[in-house]
Amino acid sequence: MASVQANQAAFDSPTAINLGALNDPPPDAGSIQAGIGRPDLAGLYAAAMAGSGEAQNADPNGQDAKDAFFNQDLKDLGYLSNHVMAPVSPFELKRGSVIPATLITGINSDLPGRIIAQVSQHVFDSATGHHLLVPQGTRLFGRYDSKVTFGQRRALVIWTDIVFPDGDTLQIGGMAGTDAQGFGGFSDQVDNHYFEVFGSAILVAAIGAGIDMALPDDQGSADNSATDAARRSFAETFSEVADRTIGQNMEVQPTLEIRPGYIFNVLVDQDLVFPKAY
Repeated sequence: MASVQANQAAFDSPTAINLGALNDPPPDAGSIQAGIGRPDLAGLYAAAMAGSGEAQNADPNGQDAKDAFFNQDLKDLGYLSNHVMAPVSPFELKRGSVIPATLITGINSDLPGRIIAQVSQHVFDSATGHHLLVPQGTRLFGRYDSKVTFGQRRALVIWTDIVFPDGDTLQIGGMAGTDAQGFGGFSDQVDNHYFEVFGSAILVAAIGAGIDMALPDDQGSADNSATDAARRSFAETFSEVADRTIGQNMEVQPTLEIRPGYIFNVLVDQDLVFPKAY
C-alpha cells in the first residue's frame, strides 16, 4: 500500500528544472590568477634543456669567424677588377723569385752594421729562363736589425743594393733575406749571456752571505760598536748595488752571431726590370 502511494505522489509532482546552478557566482578571480601564475615545470625544463644545448653547440674556437675571414673576398661573385698584366720587358725577374747568395761579412747583433754577400748562382729571367740577369759573383749590400728580444734566435736581414761585376748598381729597396729552407731571417749562433747573468748572481749571493756571517747576531743591542755599525752600513749599500747589478745583467739582450759563409736566399718581393741581359 505504501509503494502505491509513493508512485502516485511521483506522478502528481510538477515537472521543473533547477536553474540555480546557472546563477551561481563565477569562480574567484584570485583562483584563476593563481592557476595562470602557476609555472609549467615541464615547459620550463624543456626550455632550459634547449638553452643548454645551444650553449653546448656554441663555437668556442671561432670557426665561424675564421670562415667569414677566409670567404670575405668571395662574397661578390663575378669578375675581378684586376687584369692580367703583360711583362714590360723580356728581362724581368718576377716577384717570388730567389737570388741564392753566400754571406761574406759576419753579423753580430751587439751593434748595428752593414753586410756584404755574393751571389752564388746565375739568376735568369722568370719568363723563359734564357736571359742571364744576375751573374754569379754579383755583390749584395744590406743591413741587419740589432734589436733582439729575449728568446729571439733569428736575425732580421734586408738587402738594399745589387752591385754587378761590371760596376752597374741596382737598388732593390730592402728585400728580405731567408735561410736556405726559406724561413725568414738568419739563424746560426746565439749567446744568451747565461754566465754573466747567473755568475754575477752567484757571486753577489756569496758575498752577501759572508757579510751576514760577519754581522753580530744581536744587531739591536746597545753594546754594538762602531765597527758593527760600519758593517751594517756596508751590507745595506752592497745589497743596493747588487740588486742594480743583477737587474742590469738580466736586461742584457741575447747576441745573435751569423758567421761568414752562411748560405741564404734573397726573396724578390717586387718585379725587377733589367735593361738587357748580362
